[in-house]
This record gives sequence, structure tokens and C-alpha cells, in this order.
Amino acid sequence: MNATHRREFLATLPLAELHRHFDGAIRPATLWEMSEKYYSAVPGLDFEAFRHYLQWDDAQDRSLIDYLDKFHVPLQYTQFYDTIKRVAYEIAEDAYADGIRLLELRINPLIHRRAGLSNRQVLNATRKGLMRFADAHPDFRCGIVVIAMRSHGGNMAKILLREIVGEKEQYHSRVGVVGFDIAGPESPFPPVLFREAYELAARMGLHRTVHAGESEGPGRIWEALDNLGPQRIGHGTSAGRDQELMRRLARDGVYLEVCLSSNVQTGAVADLRDHPLPRFLDAGVKVALCTDNPTVSSTTLSREYELAMDLFGLTEDDVRALAEMSCRGTFLGEGCHCYGSAG
Repeated sequence: MNATHRREFLATLPLAELHRHFDGAIRPATLWEMSEKYYSAVPGLDFEAFRHYLQWDDAQDRSLIDYLDKFHVPLQYTQFYDTIKRVAYEIAEDAYADGIRLLELRINPLIHRRAGLSNRQVLNATRKGLMRFADAHPDFRCGIVVIAMRSHGGNMAKILLREIVGEKEQYHSRVGVVGFDIAGPESPFPPVLFREAYELAARMGLHRTVHAGESEGPGRIWEALDNLGPQRIGHGTSAGRDQELMRRLARDGVYLEVCLSSNVQTGAVADLRDHPLPRFLDAGVKVALCTDNPTVSSTTLSREYELAMDLFGLTEDDVRALAEMSCRGTFLGEGCHCYGSAG
């Protein structure tokens, strides 16, 4: 199947995006507009050089640290209610244009509070932006997954949960918080530190995912499963090295949120041709194909599907099944509307 045929086929599929970060999905043009209007985030650059600065560069970027450096500019501007609301709307608009009909957007409220917003105000602005787009597009469903940072510790994660309970989906029309996640450096902060936070999230009725097995080995995924009881694992790339772990994931129906381009850029895999996605599928592990940070990775969800087809020889039936499986992994209250009711 040639590239044109692949794109035409993918355009017929309603896609679900379950792992997209707010600050890694902002339009470069919007950031440039703010840089020109308020102050220059990176002096001396024209737009093309500025856009390049925000995105992964294969010629010079090498590590997870290089990848994370791309977030410094966006965070200079996402400290204000109206800006957050606008960005959330544009993220939904971009997702919809790419064929996404179900979007979960994840955000860490704490990093958007430098100008005095509360955690709940950050989430309220995000919710309002998403809702404005969703209200105009009845075939589009979206929700928010709240991130706590590992480096802030388990107690701060519990405080965050208590502060944002009022933004839960069930208290609002259509759009709200549906899930909880932890992210950040895996090595110094084992999952057990967040056991009480995940127990609280479960009592609050929130779905649970956790970044694990991206920069560390499969042991971290085992620990997350045993201590946190997540329904999904963010990335989980190293699970491909552990047959028993893959059997556990398949048995328990735990999803892996797989992000191909991001995984090679952050060093989770050395070469995309060796990505464990085919092994996950062969082992019966449930997978949701995602983008992670489409601006940083210079990608779209449809492009990630094209990449999977090109690299691993997935057929149209394989891709249709993967798109449906991704949709069925959603945390959204109404379930999967793209392929019938969720199972």
C-alpha cells in the first residue's frame, strides 16, 4: 500500500488519542504570536527558526533531557487563564482535523501556576476550552487526565487530587477530569510512594494510568501494577523485554499507551524498527496508539498510524482493529462512541 493509499484509508477511520500532553501539543504559530506580542521567548529567531527550536531535531538532539528542554518556551506563556483556554480549544481543533473523535488531554496543573492561578483554575480553563470546541462538534468527545509529578512526592499528589475533585467529568456538562497519572523521573521515585494517592483516586472514581517503563526497565511496570492498580500504562516500552509481564498485562487487560516517535526520541527504544509494538499485539496486550507530544515530535496521530503500517506491515484490518482497540481503552464516561459501545 503506497503512502497516498494509506492516508486515504486512515482518513476514513475515527481515531482515539489517549496520551497527549497539553504543553507538548501547542501550535508553534500560537506561541510565536505570543512571543511577538508580549516578549521574545528566544531572541533573534524568525518564525521558522523558532518553530524548529520547539521540535525534536534528529541532527542535534540525543536524549530525554533534550526532549524535555522543548517545553521551556511553551511554559512561559501558559500561565494565564485565557491563554490556557485558547490553547485547549486549538488542541481540540487540531485533533479533530487529524481525524480524532475521542481525545484525552493530560495536564499537570502545578506547572501553569506561576502567575497565581490555582490548580482548579488551570483545569477549569482547560475544560472550558475543550468544551467550547466539543459543543460545536457533537461527534467529538474529550476529557482531561490530571498529572502529578513524581518529584513532588506522594503527599502532594494526594493534595492535588483533593483540590481538583470539583472538576471531575460527572459534575459538568460533557467535559471534565476523567483520570489521574504520575509522570517524571522514574528511577528515584518508585511507584510504592504513590500507593495512597492512587487509592484516593480510585475512591474518587477517577480512572488511573501511570507513566512507567519508558526510561526504566520492566521492573518499574511490575511495581506500578502491584502497587497502583492502573488500568493503563503510559509508554510501558520496556515490557517488550519481559514475556511474563506481557502475559500479565494481557491477562489483566491493562492497556499500554504506545507513542512510536516519542519513544525513539526519548531513547526508550534505540531504533523504531525494534519497537515492541508488534510483540505487544502478538502477545494479546491491549494497545492504544498515541502521540505523546505532537508539537515536540513533529507528528500527528494519523502519521503514527502510517508509521506503524510502514514499519510493521500492518494491514488495513490490523489498523482498523488497532484504532477500535484504542477507542475502547478510553476513560471517558460515555465510553467509545466511534465503534459502538465499549466492551
